[in-house]
Amino acid sequence: WRYNQKCRSIPAGKVFRMEVLAPASVHWSADGWNTVKDTAARDTGLGVFVADLATDKLPGGTKVVFTFYWTESKNWEGADFEVTIE
Repeated sequence: WRYNQKCRSIPAGKVFRMEVLAPASVHWSADGWNTVKDTAARDTGLGVFVADLATDKLPGGTKVVFTFYWTESKNWEGADFEVTIE
């Protein structure tokens, strides 16, 4: 997932990887925000930060919602995104 290539679904059994261009923490949920997880994006050293969400054990039909907390500017994205596990 990237801002210029926002996938709407991923196959079941796969880890969901996203790429951003600044340091961030991904704030995400697989149950409609009833519980949340935070996954830090790691620096690749190539000007891209990646975060791998542990979605590989989620069943098909699960909707993963997420947003970003930008750690350098200390602000939230202000929008939620969604990907469905197929």
